Amino acid sequence: MLFGRFRKRHGLYDLRKELAAWVRENIGPEWVDEALDKYDKLNRGEPIGGLQETIVFIDMVEKVKAEC
Repeated sequence: MLFGRFRKRHGLYDLRKELAAWVRENIGPEWVDEALDKYDKLNRGEPIGGLQETIVFIDMVEKVKAEC
């Protein structure tokens, strides 16, 4: 946990890479490309689906951020 905070504070943290690893482990490797595509669209300000899908995806990203 201490090293996680250190990495985040000093820019040694790539949430996109952490998301890909989390999806690969917890959901399956066949979903990594879709998750990264949604992550990139969300960061560009593009819609990724309906409100419910967006809420679920953001919740998943927040969970990854909290775990790493």
